[in-house]
Amino acid sequence: MDDKKNSKQISEIDFLSDSLFQRSIKKTRWKQIGLYTLISIITVMVCIVIIHLGTQYLIHKKIQADVVQQSSAGNGDPVKGAGIIGSSTRYHYNIFSVTGETIYYKQIGNRQFVWDTVTKKYPAIGKVEVMDLGSGMTELNRIDEEAKRSVRYNQLNNERIIDFYYPDIKYTFLPQELDIATELDENTLIEVALSFNKPMTPNDLGEVLGYKNVDWLWINSKTKKQMKKIEDMPGSDSVKVLNGDNAYGFGVTKEHPYSDFPIEDTMISGAVISGTPKELKRFLDMNIIRTSVIGATIDKY
Repeated sequence: MDDKKNSKQISEIDFLSDSLFQRSIKKTRWKQIGLYTLISIITVMVCIVIIHLGTQYLIHKKIQADVVQQSSAGNGDPVKGAGIIGSSTRYHYNIFSVTGETIYYKQIGNRQFVWDTVTKKYPAIGKVEVMDLGSGMTELNRIDEEAKRSVRYNQLNNERIIDFYYPDIKYTFLPQELDIATELDENTLIEVALSFNKPMTPNDLGEVLGYKNVDWLWINSKTKKQMKKIEDMPGSDSVKVLNGDNAYGFGVTKEHPYSDFPIEDTMISGAVISGTPKELKRFLDMNIIRTSVIGATIDKY
């Protein structure tokens, strides 16, 4: 009996130690490892695709919301930026964010030039962040003794930034720079911001100004209560005027004159005009103009 039992145990040991059996075990083990590895790789790839699609969806939603916020021309709302005629944006994609570089343009006469650049970061999670402004993150105000006021400058091109003066607010000094503009060299193209004595309807204003050399119209959205608060602010007049880059309004062209305004009962408080000194002379002595401020000036040729 013992001999038979020992013989059976020896036979089992020989079977387990058999090279063919050992190769079969190793082969099965490698198949399992390969299967687990393949499943892991597929799982990781699926997760990466899902994460990528999810982040891109969140980023694109933020980009679309930001575009709508910056320009509402499609639904008839006023657009931010006096005299800004257009922009172009390039996007640089990363795994979890997108960087957008936008260039804004102005046009005086037949000359178009870069007015500002804005770089924004659109993360999948978190708020949209402004990384850089070509015109400067803060305003540069310089006291101009000749102009008798604080003059703002664009840090990208060192051109003057126009200011609008609110109607019904008392100021210590009201600039009249249109007179200066009409005396400059005839080969100069000049941008001038006009602020009116009182708001006017588009039709009434169109009869006075016409559309020639009129580029943009300012819509003052401040209530009387808000303007009273502005008037009572401590400090010089420079804190009580509206930087043209922060103003809202509509562009004016021959193809889209005042009668094409999308909002009924819109009241216009100011305008941006541009051209050569000779072209701007027709605006002199218009009794609707309260103040006039020179903005950017460039060579005609």
